Formats: sequence, C-alpha cells, structure tokens
Amino acid sequence: MSGLDGNALLYVLIGLGVLALIFFVLWLISLSSKKKAMARQEEAFRKEQKERSDRYHEESEKARLSYKKELTEQKETLQKSIDEKALHIESLKMFSKDKGEYLTDLTLIQLKEQFIQDERIRPEDMHVLANIYIPGKRVKSTDKLDHVVLTRTGIYLIDSNYWTGHIYHGVSQMQFDGEPVFEDVFKILGLDPSVEQTIVLDKNKDGHATFRSYHHDLETLKLKAERLEKVFELPYPVTPIAYYNAEGVGSEQFTNFSRDNSVKVIVGEEELQMFFEKFVFHGRFQYKVEELENIMDRIEHLNP
Repeated sequence: MSGLDGNALLYVLIGLGVLALIFFVLWLISLSSKKKAMARQEEAFRKEQKERSDRYHEESEKARLSYKKELTEQKETLQKSIDEKALHIESLKMFSKDKGEYLTDLTLIQLKEQFIQDERIRPEDMHVLANIYIPGKRVKSTDKLDHVVLTRTGIYLIDSNYWTGHIYHGVSQMQFDGEPVFEDVFKILGLDPSVEQTIVLDKNKDGHATFRSYHHDLETLKLKAERLEKVFELPYPVTPIAYYNAEGVGSEQFTNFSRDNSVKVIVGEEELQMFFEKFVFHGRFQYKVEELENIMDRIEHLNP
C-alpha cells in the first residue's frame, strides 16, 4: 500500500511539475506577447512622433517658404514703387529742364523774328539750334549743348537754366567775410568753398525759406565752347553764355559774385535781348552767310 501511495505522490508531483511548467511556459508566452505589444506600441508611438515631427517641419518649411515668397513679393512691390517714383522724379527733372530749354528756344526764335521784322537782319544772318550733341570717341564723352546761336558777328553757346528764387551765382569762400551766412550754407550743404557754386534761396511748399545748390560748372561750359570751336574748326572763339531765366526771376533776384569774366552771365529775357542788340548786331562781322550755312549744315549732319 505504501508503494502505491509513493507512486501516487510521485505522479502528483510530476503532474504538479508539468502543470507548473505549463504555467511557466504560458507566463513566458504572455510576457513575450506583452513585450511585443509594448514594442509595437513604442514603434507606433515613435512612428506617430516622427510623423508629427515631419508634419511640423514640413508645415514650418511651407510657412517659411510662404513667408519668404510673401516677403520677396513685398520687396519687389516696394522696389517697383521706388523705381516708379524715381522714374517720376527723373521725368519731372527732365520736364523742368526741357521746359527751360523750350522757353529759351522760344525766346531766341522770337528775337530772330523781331530782328527780321525790324529789318535789323536777314533770315540767313542768324540761326538758332537747340539740343545739339557733339559726339566724342566714347559715349560718355558726348557733350550736350542746350542752344547754339550762329550770327555773322559770332557764335554763341547758351546754357539754359530755368530756376526760381533768388540766385547767388559764383559764390565761394571769397564771400564768407562779407556774407558769413554763406559759410554756414556751404558747411550744411557740403560744398567745396574753393570752387564757385550756384546757390538758390527759395520758398518751399510750407512757406519756409530754404537754400539749394546746383552743380553749375562754368569750367564745363567753357570746355564745351572750346570743343565746339575745335570740332567744327571755327576761326573765332565761341562765346559761352550762362542764361538764367524763370517766371518772376529778373536781375533783382540774381546776385553775381563770379570772378570768371570769360563766361557771359545773362538773367531774364530782357537782358538776353539787350545782349544780342548791343553786342551781336553792333559787332564786327566775323562770318559770311555762306560760312554760317556751312557750319549749320555740319552741326545738323551730326544731329539728324
């Protein structure tokens, strides 16, 4: 009987061992499943996190590119507006200059017609040419001449300036002692006191007085006159004239400090007419009618 009990106990123990082994195996399988589930969850989390990160970077990049594009468009719009304003300003400057040249041209033509009507000259005794170009070896060396007047008593190069306000012509450090305000104006405007400058005192839109400077180089005007004489092989020097004219501007609005007497300075239509009456038509003849026509033809040949 005890043998049977021992065998039964052994079987029980074996059964319990097997059962324990089965539970252990099941626990291992369950543990492995949990680990795999956790791994899958971690993988899914990492995948979702990566997708979120990729979406974030993608959206950030899209936002950056969109902002960059918008900023570029704004810059282009602003630059376009600036360019249009600059073009408008240049157009106004050109219109202002052309207006002055047009009025000077009109004045000279009317003077010629008046002289012909008064039988002071014949039509062939005077020629008025406007906007003349003398080409050089390079494009930048081409000179533009506002007006060239051909007469039998001489040839005149007129630089036309259409300005308003009180014009102080030929101001330099020579005037600082007598007119101390000019020294301050030169410092404020950054002008070279050793070079004669043209300064204008005018009234701005709000009614306050303001100083402006203009780059009006008499040396350049003289060089143009000399070049005109050289290019067309003229036998007599060309007379350079700095002509200031604008509505309401006469000799009382002009002060000439220039010490350069080689350039004739004329202010207003009346002075221009007086100059031609006094110096041109009472002077000694230098050119024949045929010579004037030849010079005019040669100038017009370069300015078709």
